[in-house]
Amino acid sequence: MLEKIIEIAKMSCQENIEFDRETSVMADMELSSLEFFQFICQIEDAFGIRISERELNQIDTLGDIEDLILSK
Repeated sequence: MLEKIIEIAKMSCQENIEFDRETSVMADMELSSLEFFQFICQIEDAFGIRISERELNQIDTLGDIEDLILSK
């Protein structure tokens, strides 16, 4: 599952960074607000889930996204 999240992250990120569970979505990937929203939409579509605004506020790393998906 993390591999799929990383694949989506690489498509969304202009930075050449090493992706892992601890990669920060905003700080490391340097996404704008619009890019972050598009990234989350791609995650939702790929995994067939919906992420609430409250859940969005708890996301910092790619690992957080994986944990959230697993909890659904």
